[in-house]
Amino acid sequence: MKTIFARVVLVIFVSIILFAIWYSVAANYSYGALAGIYVFQGNEETCTLYLRPDHTFAQELRRLGEIKKSQGRWDRYGEAHVAFSNEFLKLSGEEMNADGQAHGQFDKTFGIFPTLVLAPLPNGPQFHKKLLRWQ
Repeated sequence: MKTIFARVVLVIFVSIILFAIWYSVAANYSYGALAGIYVFQGNEETCTLYLRPDHTFAQELRRLGEIKKSQGRWDRYGEAHVAFSNEFLKLSGEEMNADGQAHGQFDKTFGIFPTLVLAPLPNGPQFHKKLLRWQ
């Protein structure tokens, strides 16, 4: 009887630890957690977006055989919303805010894997974060 009780306590303890680890990742929308390489493919264009933890970004947009590059700043507001400086290159189907800036929000699949969705929400261009650099 003691071994069954010990196993139940161990399972509950491990479950609590795993939940705490998951929650710390899922609830983290800091610049460092969101920084990385994001890729969008669609509408005959490909865009690679490099978000850096120092609030700067680099962007490479390939459209109809032409390559454009830009650099600027990105700023979070609220928990998961983001706005980009005016240097951001507009994608097909994207809506800008009243100031002419690209904006959107971060979502996390299973609370772990970030995606960036640009306006119009929720159906705007969607960037997926590359988990490995060589992908």
